[in-house]
Amino acid sequence: MKDHKFDMYGFSSIPFAENEKTPFLDTSRNLAIKRMGSFLNYRGFAVLSGAPGTGKTMLLNHLCRTVQPNEHRIVYIPFAMLKPADMLKNICLKLDLEPTVSTSKMLQRIQDRITEIQPVNPVLVLDEIQKISHPTLEVIRLMTNFNFEEKNLFSVVMAGNDEFLQQLKLRLNEPLRQRITCFCRLSALSREDTKKYVKHHFETAGAHHDIITEQAVSLVYDLTSGTPRLINSLVFASLKEAADTESKVIDLEHVNAGSELVSLPKQEVFQ
Repeated sequence: MKDHKFDMYGFSSIPFAENEKTPFLDTSRNLAIKRMGSFLNYRGFAVLSGAPGTGKTMLLNHLCRTVQPNEHRIVYIPFAMLKPADMLKNICLKLDLEPTVSTSKMLQRIQDRITEIQPVNPVLVLDEIQKISHPTLEVIRLMTNFNFEEKNLFSVVMAGNDEFLQQLKLRLNEPLRQRITCFCRLSALSREDTKKYVKHHFETAGAHHDIITEQAVSLVYDLTSGTPRLINSLVFASLKEAADTESKVIDLEHVNAGSELVSLPKQEVFQ
């Protein structure tokens, strides 16, 4: 949906407000995609971690869009806090299976379907994995714990905040931790990559001229510490401020005004 107050910038879509088909990939994110793609060829368990807002879901979506559908079947679960039975029901439905009231029967049906669709690799993608309970995590492990004689028939990609890494250090999760063969971690963007990130979003939206000054994009980095989600909110708010004043360029004053809109109110406001 186009916002006509942005017409002066020449956008064909709204920047920072719509899902991108071509996300910004810095060196570390390109490496993560490469490692995850290689992991899928060998199957097993992988972990994608990072602080909130660093783009884990974006990277997962990009990975899922780029795999070959005749080689991989994606089973994406956006919320991992489900109870064991509910998790299995969701997986059954995504594998075109009828769920049952019996957990053991659902496990068996899923394992049978995994074997049936080979050589296609079922890829279970679990987002917000830090919220998963140990019983549900154990069910996921058991679901893939079959067919010992042959190679792995299943891939599980678990994505979440860094606290999940702490959970993996617990003794009760040691059987799962030993099965993880790929760890990738996303960090915040550097100052230079923040500049490239903002430019990428504007160009993807159809504008190929400078819309934000060097000083303004530097301030964006200072205010967000290079966290992509925070950059999105701040630059979009700054763009609206610039558009409201009919300025063709986002300057320091627009970023400062945008920051007032998207930042948490100061402590005295709550007192």
